[in-house]
Amino acid sequence: MMSENLIIGVIGLRHAGLPIANDFAKMYPVLVYDLEEEFNGDPDFGLSPGNLISGSTIEILNTPEKMSEAALLIITVPVTISVSKHPDLSLLLKACEVAGSHMKKGAVVVISSIVYPGVTQEKCIPVLERFSGLEAGKQFFVGYSPDDLREYFESPAAPKSAKIIAGQNPSVLDYISEVYMNVFGQRVHKAESIKAAEAAELVNTVQQTVNAALMNELAAIFKLMDIDTQEVLRTAAVKKDFLRFSPGFGSNHGKSQDSYQLTHRALAAGHHPEIILSALRVNDGLGHSIANSIIKEMNQLNLPLQSAAVVVIGVTTKEDSAIIEKSRVFDMIEELQQFGLQIQVADSLADPEQVELQFGIHLTPWQELAPADAVILAVPHQEIRDIGWKSIRGLLKNESSIVFDIKSVLDKKKLPESLNLWRL
Repeated sequence: MMSENLIIGVIGLRHAGLPIANDFAKMYPVLVYDLEEEFNGDPDFGLSPGNLISGSTIEILNTPEKMSEAALLIITVPVTISVSKHPDLSLLLKACEVAGSHMKKGAVVVISSIVYPGVTQEKCIPVLERFSGLEAGKQFFVGYSPDDLREYFESPAAPKSAKIIAGQNPSVLDYISEVYMNVFGQRVHKAESIKAAEAAELVNTVQQTVNAALMNELAAIFKLMDIDTQEVLRTAAVKKDFLRFSPGFGSNHGKSQDSYQLTHRALAAGHHPEIILSALRVNDGLGHSIANSIIKEMNQLNLPLQSAAVVVIGVTTKEDSAIIEKSRVFDMIEELQQFGLQIQVADSLADPEQVELQFGIHLTPWQELAPADAVILAVPHQEIRDIGWKSIRGLLKNESSIVFDIKSVLDKKKLPESLNLWRL
C-alpha cells in the first residue's frame, strides 16, 4: 500500500461526500460517484457539483467503473433512522456493493458513515467480499473514519475536532493515517480498533443527547415552579464541577438521532438503555412541548389564535449553523400552524430552497417581515445575539406583544416596558 500517486475514490456525493472530496482534492486526484437513491428521504444540504473548490482535481463519474483506478475508497452515505427508531443500513450496503464490484485488488475501503459498533466488520465487509470476490485483510483492506458533517457548515474560525481513524490491522491503520495526515495534518487520532472508533463517535453524540434532555426537563420543572432557569444555571455555575449546558433547540437534534444506533445495538445485545431512550423521548417531543407552552401563554394574553401574526426566527439545528436536517423547530411550527396562527419564518443562514423543498416552509427576508403579535426567537444566530432587543422590537406590533426567547439570550433587565417575555 503506497500513498504516492494515490487516487482517492468517494462513493456518495450529496450527503458529506462532496466536502470530503474537496478536502482530499487539495492533495490527491479524486473520483466521485453518486448514488441516485441518496435522495430518497434524505435530500441534500444545498451541495452540488458547483461547490467544487477552485481548480479542483475532482472528477464526478456517471458510472462507477472508473472507481477501479482508486487505491483508497471512502464510502460516505447517510444511515437514516426509520420511523420505528432503527438504523437503515440499506444505502450503506448498496454503496458497499458498488465499491466491491469495482475496486481493484489491494484497495483500502474506509467507511465514513456514522454507524453502531460492528457494522463495518459484520455488515460491510461481507458485502464487499461477496461483490469483489476478494478476501478482506488479504486481498483488500478496510478502515473506518466517521465524518462529522457539522464542521462543514460552521464558521471556518470554529475549532476543528480530531479526525478519528481505525484499521483492521496495524499496517492498514498506518497507511490510512499517512494519507489522512497529508490532508488534515496533526489532528488525526488512531483508534485501537474499528469497533472502538464506531462507538466513540456515538458516545460523543449520546453525551450531547442526554445533557440536552436534562436541561430541557429541568427548564420544564423550573417553569412550573416560576423559577428563572437561566438564574438557576448562573448560580449553579459557581460550583467547580458544574457542566455548562442550556435548554432549547440548540442541541443539534439531527445529530442526536444517531443515538438510536447505539440503543438499537444495546437492545440487540440484551440491555435496555433506559437513560438514553428517556433522553431521546424528551428531545423528540421538544418542538411539540414548546408549541403547547406558546399557545397556553398566548391564550392567557387573550391573543386571537386564529388571526395572530407570529414571526419565528431561526430554524437550523443550532446557532450559527446552516444545517436544517431534522431540526425540531419545524415540529414546533407545524404544531402552531394547526391553531391557525399566521406564521412568518426567517433565518439568515438556512438555505431557502432547501427549507421549502424539505419542509414546505417559505423563508421571509428580515426586511420583508410584517409586524407581529408575537416573536419566537427559536435559534438565535450571532447577529441576533449581537443586536439584542433592538433586532426584535422592530418586529412587534405594539408594547403588549410577546417575545418567546427559547434560548434566553435577550437581556431580561432591558425588557421594554409593558412588553411580555417568555423564556424556557
